[in-house]
Amino acid sequence: MMNKGKELIEYFSRIGRPYTKEFALNSELKNKLKKLKRDGYVTFDHLVGTEAFTILQNKVKSLYEKDLAFKTPCLAQNHIDYDRDADFIARNFLVTAEELKSRNLVFNQEDVKSYDQVVQDFAPSTLTLPIPKNPEFYNIWLDQDLLQVIEAYMGFTPILREAYIRRNFPCQYTVMNHKWHRDTNHRHHLLKAFIFFTDCDIETGAHHYIAGSVQEERFRENRYFEDDEIETAYPLKSGKQIVSTVPAGTIILEDTRGLHKAGIPKRDFRDLGFAVFVPGSVLQRNKSYYNTNRETVNALTPQQQLYIPSYNITS
Repeated sequence: MMNKGKELIEYFSRIGRPYTKEFALNSELKNKLKKLKRDGYVTFDHLVGTEAFTILQNKVKSLYEKDLAFKTPCLAQNHIDYDRDADFIARNFLVTAEELKSRNLVFNQEDVKSYDQVVQDFAPSTLTLPIPKNPEFYNIWLDQDLLQVIEAYMGFTPILREAYIRRNFPCQYTVMNHKWHRDTNHRHHLLKAFIFFTDCDIETGAHHYIAGSVQEERFRENRYFEDDEIETAYPLKSGKQIVSTVPAGTIILEDTRGLHKAGIPKRDFRDLGFAVFVPGSVLQRNKSYYNTNRETVNALTPQQQLYIPSYNITS
């Protein structure tokens, strides 16, 4: 009964949220919508090689390596002790920040001297960068083609719940998203856009997805699954396991209630933007995973502005 009541509240919170109807899509976007419905993922490549995207690539690089704008505290893989931390390793580090801190497994802003020092001293598996308060970035996260397909797929205008960039490095120990899993942000409606700021191949941590797995009942009993389990069920030769080796500027839109995982880079690093789209709900108010400001929001189109909850906007 509680779930029914929650779903009813969420349903009414979406009333009055206009959306792009399927018949309004051009032929290319209709084909993308069809693929998304069938396979659970679709690729957009219209930003690849553009000057505008190259400018943002360079900005991301500068934010990481010069401005040191990534978030802390952050897991330090160099601090992991195999014997002491065997329980955390077995849980893929799905533990609280307090637990990590208690074992000296994190570094903080005051520990950061330079980008090279962070990589050498702490060996982070991931550095997370909040989406910059800049309209040019929001125009990528809320790309017009992307939004039309999202709205036609969901049947309403959702909200942008999370917006950030991750830089993934080679690492010894798997951490959460490195394992096969299904996202559980929302039971019925969930789409995630992956925005590649660097070229991506097997060596730099390709993204993996099982086409058509959204509706399948297999692999729902656990939170994470091993590679051999998934490979046995969906061998590469079957064509169901999609490995995203793509150039910078590619956007992949996925229903991540399907099985997926992040590949671990074997060399260099991978910069990947994330946009999470879920229904707007009065139950989610004040659960903010990014902040923007009024100046940035005012520079967006009316359609894009619908995606930014008012409680995310600072003055």
